[in-house]
Amino acid sequence: MTRHSLPLLMVLFVASCCEQNSVPCTLPHQLATAASIDALPDESPRGVEPNSPVTSSTIVGSMAFVPSTQKLDVPTSAQTNATSRVMIVSFDGLRPDAISEASAPTLWSLIESGSYQPAALAEIPAVTLPNHSSMLTGLAILSHGVFINVTAPGRIEHPTVFDVSREHSVSSGFFVNKGKLGYLCADGDADFRRIKGDVDVIADECAVAIRDNDLRLVFLHFGEPDGAGHAHGWLSDPYMAQVTRADAALRRILDVMDDRGIREETLLIITADHGGHDKTHGFPIPDDQHVPFILNGPGIAEGRRLTTEIHPMDVAAIALAYLELPMTIARDGRVIVEAQIDFSPTVDDIDEPALLFTSICGPMPWFFMTATLVGTLGLRRKFVVRR
Repeated sequence: MTRHSLPLLMVLFVASCCEQNSVPCTLPHQLATAASIDALPDESPRGVEPNSPVTSSTIVGSMAFVPSTQKLDVPTSAQTNATSRVMIVSFDGLRPDAISEASAPTLWSLIESGSYQPAALAEIPAVTLPNHSSMLTGLAILSHGVFINVTAPGRIEHPTVFDVSREHSVSSGFFVNKGKLGYLCADGDADFRRIKGDVDVIADECAVAIRDNDLRLVFLHFGEPDGAGHAHGWLSDPYMAQVTRADAALRRILDVMDDRGIREETLLIITADHGGHDKTHGFPIPDDQHVPFILNGPGIAEGRRLTTEIHPMDVAAIALAYLELPMTIARDGRVIVEAQIDFSPTVDDIDEPALLFTSICGPMPWFFMTATLVGTLGLRRKFVVRR
């Protein structure tokens, strides 16, 4: 009887946990919510139904958050059309503990003058193409289905931030130095599309495009930290040298933005697709999964350390929200409200019974699984002895 009842009890308890996690609640220091969700135009990008609502929830720890219709504190449409800009920068394979004032002075200064999460979570598998797919689509890996990490023909079937920007005549640029990332932005998807094999070359291409054109959405990728990690090991001297090199390349681009007078109106979203250990990565361990996440620019608090759980899908949601473009495609992403200057946590809406239950609920299935395994093994031993 016990042998059959324990597994049944475990299943029932796990089901109750899942049901409990569907109850919306608010935590003061773990707040991630969606901005207003606007419908896509009638001729929507590939794979998206016009006016389709965002219904998925984001799990933060053991708590479930459902999208809200809260309006973000971003410029109005008229102001956005004139001034708002976003630049997304991905340092391939950058571990948070590789950033210091000595090794990456540019990133360090952006952390100090912006908001920072030192342990954002890459999707598993923690590898390049799947996580960059999440950054630019706003979808979790299970949603967009890109599990491979090799150069693939064609382009991703899901709409990206570049599809949305093109639909709304927002000028954009895509600058990467890994060919496999071309899968995320085909010819014609962005106004400027450059795929090169060197950090300095790709930085110079990006700087010239920004200097000579009115780009409002830029995606910039530096691949060399990852290459040095695979060749020499993460946090090795060659790896750190490439981190410093990429950091200096970013500095040159920011200097061009300063010269053009657009730096103060540009939201910087800086992160990585994964970390690494030894000479590899991809595993669900902190060294591989923890990545830096920096927000810096107008409306962002200075010197704030974020406690919100952040994922690569949030990149697309934040970029689209700040540009006031439809966010429908980024159904798994969330805007990090905690980073806003006027964010103030409140405890008024905390559901204490739900909080208590779900804080226990998170680890309990593992206890039941362990108990089931131990109980089954014990019964098996007794049965063998009796025979």
